[in-house]
Amino acid sequence: MNLRKSILFAGVLFAAGTTTVMAQSGNIKKAKTNYTKFEELKAANTAALGKGNLTSAQEAIDAAVVHEKTQNDPEAWTVYSLVYANIANLDKNAEAATKAIEGIKKATELDTDKKHAENIKAAGQTLGQFRFNEGVAAWDKQDYQTAYKEFTGALDYLPGDTTLTYYSGLAAVQNKDYDNAIARYKALVPVKEYSAHKSIMIDLPKLYLSKQDTAAALASAAEAVAAYPNDNGAVVQNIELNLITGNEAKVVSDIEAQIAKDASNKNLHYYLGLAYSTSGQPEKALESYKKALEIDPNYLEANTNAAVVIMNSGRDELIALNDDKSLQPKDYNAKVAALKEKIGRALPYLQKSVEADPKNVDALRNLKNFYDFMQDEAKSTETQAKIDALN
Repeated sequence: MNLRKSILFAGVLFAAGTTTVMAQSGNIKKAKTNYTKFEELKAANTAALGKGNLTSAQEAIDAAVVHEKTQNDPEAWTVYSLVYANIANLDKNAEAATKAIEGIKKATELDTDKKHAENIKAAGQTLGQFRFNEGVAAWDKQDYQTAYKEFTGALDYLPGDTTLTYYSGLAAVQNKDYDNAIARYKALVPVKEYSAHKSIMIDLPKLYLSKQDTAAALASAAEAVAAYPNDNGAVVQNIELNLITGNEAKVVSDIEAQIAKDASNKNLHYYLGLAYSTSGQPEKALESYKKALEIDPNYLEANTNAAVVIMNSGRDELIALNDDKSLQPKDYNAKVAALKEKIGRALPYLQKSVEADPKNVDALRNLKNFYDFMQDEAKSTETQAKIDALN
């Protein structure tokens, strides 16, 4: 996944203003003048052309913050933080970023009347942009641990930024840090206008499942459906989770409602078959599997399950026959012959399963079991040889 290389925030150009004492009119004023020129060029997307101005601002402000008359001036430290945050961002300079952090901390402490709050915030935003870019670079190198650290660090300066929040969640997922991934995703659940909101809602249940928290996964899946009732991905996920957790009866009506909207979706018919099968309605299950196969005759799982429904039904009848001691041999043999004919309906589905995936051992074993019941030794031996060749 490629992350975009920049984020947008409301930049604040440094306000020239007036100095509070005449002693500040030297280096601070020079730094401010050069920094303002740099910002004008940056605003015009030509920041590289202002590099000389930024260097001049750096030299002047370095002198100002150590001068006895300006070393505790909040404006000096505000300019310092702005200059170094931009150097860090422009040159990908981690040392400059450290100095910007120092400047922001010092300016915030000294700016007791909040006169420079907006410009301190602008320095933080620029530093946040630097850390964001560092996070993207780490992501591109598949260093997801560093990417997460940088994205979350950027959030310190750009709190609530949706892109940063999402990217930090993505990095946490890559690290299998599901607690932090969930926390980041959940922070974005209320922000429905965010472009990736639907993906976040649909992915959250998967993150809960990764933590084996099925209750939270079910609740989250239901929330996704509530937010996107017409989205097939959200609806199908909710159905799948309910099937996994044994809520077949509850989910049947949900599947039927979705089929009414999307009758050509083979998976929905297959899911309905699963729901009917596990809730003890084999005939309805078989009909649903058949409808799935009308859409896709090579649907492996639907072929397999259709065959299993037929064979299991025959197995149950055979057990009942064997338990019936009142049957005469002639009657027993006749019923077994009728049962073989009934179970014979499974053969086309079993063959299709093997055709769809010739290396599927389960499909081959199901086919062998069929031949064993039919007492077709030649076919059983032939199928067993195929199984052996795969092991």
